[in-house]
Amino acid sequence: MRPSHTLVYLAFLTFLTSSALAQQPQESVSVGPWEIATTYKADKFDNCTMTRTFEGVGISFVRTKDGLSLLLDSQKWSLERGKVYSVRLAAGSQSVEAKALAETKGVTVTLADRPFNEKLRVASLLEVRGEGATIRVPLDKSAAALARLDLCFEKNGLAGPETNPFVAPNRKP
Repeated sequence: MRPSHTLVYLAFLTFLTSSALAQQPQESVSVGPWEIATTYKADKFDNCTMTRTFEGVGISFVRTKDGLSLLLDSQKWSLERGKVYSVRLAAGSQSVEAKALAETKGVTVTLADRPFNEKLRVASLLEVRGEGATIRVPLDKSAAALARLDLCFEKNGLAGPETNPFVAPNRKP
């Protein structure tokens, strides 16, 4: 190898190594059609997500310290950011009224009703009924995926005096 090629190779190798060290890998696990992953902000655990896409709609369940939320997004939507839409969520024979907070291409719905959230684990379909249409979210394998989402949050959300500040946390979904 010529000296100029060696320098280019070493520079490239240094770039790869420094990039790999600077990024915190976000590991994920698949459960049926769902992808469960952890999210960190500023090297601190933020949440666990359970995502999939169905018929052009991005579907995410997000577990934070504040509870469970549903995020729906589509490139086809044009929403008024900050607007609140009334929706009716239905899973099996149970339904609840909720509010959907809009971004430009999606909405966030806080899932605050615990009995309804438990119904999501056994239902085969979640319907989100808005004024203009009903979005049908298939919940196949959701019982196992929601259990894994809860486990992800329990494993990563516990940071206290028992954690070793000198060892990187185990960041697995």
